[in-house]
Amino acid sequence: MTKYELVCLFKTKEDNYAKGLEAVKALLTEAGAEFLKEEDMGDRAVAYPIKKEDRAHYYFFNIKLDGSKIISLDEQFKLREEL
Repeated sequence: MTKYELVCLFKTKEDNYAKGLEAVKALLTEAGAEFLKEEDMGDRAVAYPIKKEDRAHYYFFNIKLDGSKIISLDEQFKLREEL
């Protein structure tokens, strides 16, 4: 298993953040990720607007995961509106 760093950006509305974080953790757990470190980095300005949003809530993960799961996770993350 390989170590990966993942930073998720959530829309700043509180309900989006809570739902999104729960969904990301569930997807990572389902993929067999081992959580090494998690850090709530808080609400920050983004370098440029993303979908007309100029702020996002950042959350950092340091995980161990089988590399063959990355593409599948990436596709699933793209389907989430909260991210």
